[in-house]
Amino acid sequence: MENKQLQNILINANLTDSYYFDSKTFYCDCFGTLPNISSIYQVDYLKAANEIKTAFADKIDEIYTHRTYDRSHKKYEHYRVIVVMKETVLVELGSAYAEILHGPDNMELVEALTQFMLQFKQRQKRKSHEINLVVRAGGDLALKSLEIKKTKLALELFYEDDFQYIDQLIVKRLNTLKEKGLVLLHGKPGTGKTTYLRHLICKLRKRVMFLSPAVAGNIMQPEFIELLMDHPDSILVIEDAENVLMDRRLSNNSSVSNLLNLSDGLLADCLNVQVICTFNSALSEIDNALLRKGRLIAQYEFKPLSAYKASQLSQHLGFDTIIKRPMSLAEITHQHDPAFEKQIEQIGFRTAVQV
Repeated sequence: MENKQLQNILINANLTDSYYFDSKTFYCDCFGTLPNISSIYQVDYLKAANEIKTAFADKIDEIYTHRTYDRSHKKYEHYRVIVVMKETVLVELGSAYAEILHGPDNMELVEALTQFMLQFKQRQKRKSHEINLVVRAGGDLALKSLEIKKTKLALELFYEDDFQYIDQLIVKRLNTLKEKGLVLLHGKPGTGKTTYLRHLICKLRKRVMFLSPAVAGNIMQPEFIELLMDHPDSILVIEDAENVLMDRRLSNNSSVSNLLNLSDGLLADCLNVQVICTFNSALSEIDNALLRKGRLIAQYEFKPLSAYKASQLSQHLGFDTIIKRPMSLAEITHQHDPAFEKQIEQIGFRTAVQV
C-alpha cells in the first residue's frame, strides 16, 4: 500500500487516536464500499494470527498489529491483528473472535478463511455469553442459565488508559484453571461497573454465577457449598456488595468471614472459586482483610472520565456536545435523555461555602 494512500486513510478514519484502528472504516477507505461481516467467536486468535501468515501468504497484502506489554511474561502480546487481503477482504482478529469483512463476490475466500478459523475454535462446556442465577428449586439451590447480550467494548474509549492493564490482569487470572481470589470493582453509580461486567463475562471461559446480596450473605450454608461442589472452578459475581464487604469493626456482619474462607481459605483450595464484587461505597469502608496480597486479584475504582476522554467518547458515539468537565459513562451515553434526579437544595452555612 502506497504511503500517500495510507496517509489519506489515517486522516479520514482517525486511526491515530487512542482507539487506533477501526476496521470497518479502514475497509471503506481501502475498498470504497461498506463491508459484509462474517463473525466467528471463541477463536484462539493468537494461534490463528500466527498461522494465517503462512496459510494465506499469497493472498495477504498488509498486516497491522496492536500489541500490549505483558509485565508478568515480560513480552508484548497481540491485542488485535488486522489482515488486509489482496482481494476485497479484511480480517480482524481479537480476543476470542475473528471478523471477516468482505464483498459479495468473495465467498470462496470467506469460506476458506472460515474453515481455517474453525481449526482454532476453543472448546466451551457452557453456552457463550451466559450467566447462571442462583435460585431455589423446591428446598434446594439450583442454577438457572440466562444468555446475555454480547458486548464488544473498546475499553480504550470507555475507560481511562490505566484500566487496560487491569482488564488484562483480571481476564488472565479469571480464565486460569484451579485458581482462586477476589476482584473488587467500585465507584459511584453510572461510572461503568456493570458495563464492564457485561464485557468481561463474554471473555470468560468459566461458569459465571450471579448472586444477589441476600444469597451472598449465606455462602457458607451447606446447601450453597454443595452447589459449589457440583460446579467447581466457577466465578461468583456479587453486585451492590456493600453489606457483604463491610468492615467488621463497623458491624456485626459475618459475611466478610464467609467471603474470606471462600476466596482464600481451605475451602477455596478445594473449590477453586473466584469472586467479583461491585459496590458504590469508598474502599475505606471495606474490611481491610479483603485487600491482602495473595487474596486480591485486582481492585479498581471507576471514576468519571476526564474531559478529554469524555469528549472523545462522545464524538465516537455520534454526539456533537462540547464537553469541558469530567463526566460519568451514564452521562455521556445518555446525553439526550431527560434527567429525573432530584436537585437537593442546601441552606445555611453549607450553601455559603460552596464554590
